Amino acid sequence: MATSCASSGSESTNSCGRRFNRQRVTDASIAPTEVAANQRWRLLGAATEVFAEEGRLGTTSTAVARRAGVSPATFYKHFDNISACLLAAYEISAESLLEAVAAGCRERGLPWPRRLREAIGSALRFLAAEPAIAATLGAAAPAAEPTIATAHQRLVEQLADMLSEGRELRPADAGPLPEGGEEMLVSGALTLVSDRVEAGDCERLPELTSGLVELFETSVSTRAAAA
Repeated sequence: MATSCASSGSESTNSCGRRFNRQRVTDASIAPTEVAANQRWRLLGAATEVFAEEGRLGTTSTAVARRAGVSPATFYKHFDNISACLLAAYEISAESLLEAVAAGCRERGLPWPRRLREAIGSALRFLAAEPAIAATLGAAAPAAEPTIATAHQRLVEQLADMLSEGRELRPADAGPLPEGGEEMLVSGALTLVSDRVEAGDCERLPELTSGLVELFETSVSTRAAAA
């Protein structure tokens, strides 16, 4: 199901999206279900960090468990294998990005070009502040795991659905936008971001804002209602 620009955050979120909880619960009075939830979040956070640092080959259940501060046995209480853990980490990371985009375009009273700039800027600032999540959402994970490739395509489709609002601003004499045009634009943008992250320029991702805004606005609405 596509995510609208009016989407709101959920638990364990803030205005920039989810943050993996890496704080260990040690209080003996904490309920076992809360301890298990804390362990799972720590494992997901550890998976993104290990993947960002070591790549797919170096991301093993042992390495992730060690980074999360749990035993290998605890890892397998939560995930059948490392692929399942990485998929869960990717899906949470994708949800984080969608929340950041939604936060940027939530003001329905603003013109679409303005909301587009806010959404792109919000997403890029979030990724710049979360390099491990940015790396998880890059090209390497979908290439290494078929299930993540499927999740990546869902992310592209959800982002493209948000972008499609600009079609309403397209002048009649501009001709129809090709079917799937938004998905191609989103895929290209994600590839550009991934290249920056792999090059070690994650903190400079916000510098891409103006260029991506111009590309999306020009391609989808042909600047019909530029603000």
